[in-house]
Amino acid sequence: MPLQKLRRQFEERRLSLIETLQKNKEGLELSQQHQIYGAIKEIENFLKALDYAREEQLRGDTWELKSIEPKMKRTVGHAKERTRVFFSNIGIVLKERVAHPAKRVAHAMRKKVRLVKEVAKEVKARSKEKEE
Repeated sequence: MPLQKLRRQFEERRLSLIETLQKNKEGLELSQQHQIYGAIKEIENFLKALDYAREEQLRGDTWELKSIEPKMKRTVGHAKERTRVFFSNIGIVLKERVAHPAKRVAHAMRKKVRLVKEVAKEVKARSKEKEE
């Protein structure tokens, strides 16, 4: 069965379930309403999966192995290039995942200490005013 025909049948079934739910809302038991609603949601999920599969097919992203041959040559220069890229990626990760969050934490702690000191000065000044 062609994919479009299957999709059309599921869309028709979904529409008929929606009509049934809208027309017989008072006549149906609550459990039947829930079952129909669940069936509608399952059909919608199936249609979304079909759309996604179609997009992947059109894009050409398949994960099947086309051949056993390596995609890049394994030469000494290639190993040097891979090593350089590896270390540059580690540098980026250290900056983005470690250095920046650590810098934000240190800045927040300095700000907190500054606020505590300001509050202590204010309390000390107010206590001197009360003594006088």
